[in-house]
Amino acid sequence: MALLVSNVPWAGPDADPKKALSKRLGVRPAEIRDVTLVKKSLDARRGKQRWSAVYRVDVANEARVLERRVPGARAWTDRDDGRYGLVDQAPVRRTDWPADLRPIVVGAGPAGLFAALWLAESGIPVTLLERGAPVEERVDAVNLFWRRKRELDPENNLIFGEGGSGTFSDGKIYTRRRDGELGFIFRRLVDFGADEETLKEGWAHLGTDRIRAILPPFRQRLRDLGCDVRFHAAVTGIRVEEGRAVGVELASGEVVTGAPVLMAIGHSARDSVQMMLDAGAAAAPREIAVGARIEHPQTLIDTGRYKVARGELPPASYRLAHNPEEGRKAHTFCMCPGGMVVPASNHPDRVVVNGMSFAARRAMWANSAVIVEVHPEDYGDTDPMAGFRWQDAIERRCFEVSGDYRAPAQRVSDLLAGRPSTDLPKSSFPMGLVPVDLREVLPGFVVDGMVEAIRCFDREIPGFAGEDAVLIAPETRTTSPIRFERDERGCSTTVEGLYPVGEGAGYAGGIISSALDGMRAARSIASI
Repeated sequence: MALLVSNVPWAGPDADPKKALSKRLGVRPAEIRDVTLVKKSLDARRGKQRWSAVYRVDVANEARVLERRVPGARAWTDRDDGRYGLVDQAPVRRTDWPADLRPIVVGAGPAGLFAALWLAESGIPVTLLERGAPVEERVDAVNLFWRRKRELDPENNLIFGEGGSGTFSDGKIYTRRRDGELGFIFRRLVDFGADEETLKEGWAHLGTDRIRAILPPFRQRLRDLGCDVRFHAAVTGIRVEEGRAVGVELASGEVVTGAPVLMAIGHSARDSVQMMLDAGAAAAPREIAVGARIEHPQTLIDTGRYKVARGELPPASYRLAHNPEEGRKAHTFCMCPGGMVVPASNHPDRVVVNGMSFAARRAMWANSAVIVEVHPEDYGDTDPMAGFRWQDAIERRCFEVSGDYRAPAQRVSDLLAGRPSTDLPKSSFPMGLVPVDLREVLPGFVVDGMVEAIRCFDREIPGFAGEDAVLIAPETRTTSPIRFERDERGCSTTVEGLYPVGEGAGYAGGIISSALDGMRAARSIASI
């Protein structure tokens, strides 16, 4: 038997925790035979600024400690092993899969990559098609676009390409449990280059630079397992025969035969969504949230959260929500401490923004989306593509107002005072900002919802609504405004063998949830 001991002060990776644990447990240090850190997190409430840890501890006489009812100490259980340990639920390898039945995975974001990996590790040959480029070429294309402020490549950008939109993000990989299916995801991330220590953090993140480093070994692993990984392979049609998906058509004119077909297209592939609808997949509009990115100096957020100088503490983060009794709900989303606001359109002549951070989070700014709930009835139509048209109208308007890929922006103090901005603070946005009145580019109810939320958030973080805060628009791609109907297998209810997965299908929202959704569909296929 072992003990789980929580809320123990954590002094750093090189410190020996036995002294603190022996004091807590009431035993001599020599009686502690083994100590394993299973989780660490930062408690910054009310100016505490302290790291606390959870340890698995082997003590000479655990029963005696338990009899004393030591606060924060209890017996280690199998459930704890799943909650804190990277327990890998690897697939069972099949030897009877028909050689002529090769599943097709469309999209190399988290959902598509982990779907392909599960199938490949199950011994099932799979074809992975990605319309964009491998990550090395993709980074070059994005940097070229940022520098020249034109020549957006519709097939290779911050949205399309290896890793999906998560490649250029903060790379958050937070989840409460890490066993079973999740253990498979976390263990593979570590195998491909993620730091295993970060997976013990309560709010772990990879950072865009680490994600970029993980993707090439991930790709090589797929190929080593026999996966046919193809880039610059845009799918333009789904072959359906007698109500069953049997392959796909590529922009090159090639027809790739295979089944089932997993569509892991991401939240912004509007042409692919239309293609799935044309193939007969049933879907309906769904609720989303829209707003703008708010950017502050990181020092302002540090002071507001820590109440003292940050010192050696990590850049402070936040997650805020405003739920009024009347009016629209609003919340912050995808907070990037020490990060930057980035252009995130995959469509020419459209402006869209998002946030990303590198692993070290050393940039001088903090940013987060402030987004307001939007209902399907707001789209002005009822067909499945209505939400995409609604998003697109905002993005097109922002491009028209700025005149190029610069982003419309407004000081928060000006917004709250009801006046347009004439100047703006320095920003991380690489394409440049244009001072505007955000009511020119965003729906009135969205702006009203942001205003009320920001006033509320300013009470939690002083200065949140101050002179140094700027709103950069528009944040329209928080999730997909459509949901495809699926059965218990994850298969389309109207097209047999077609599996809509991940954010593009309306069933996920982030790296881990997307990977999990794709993997579950792959597991369902592998059990056929």
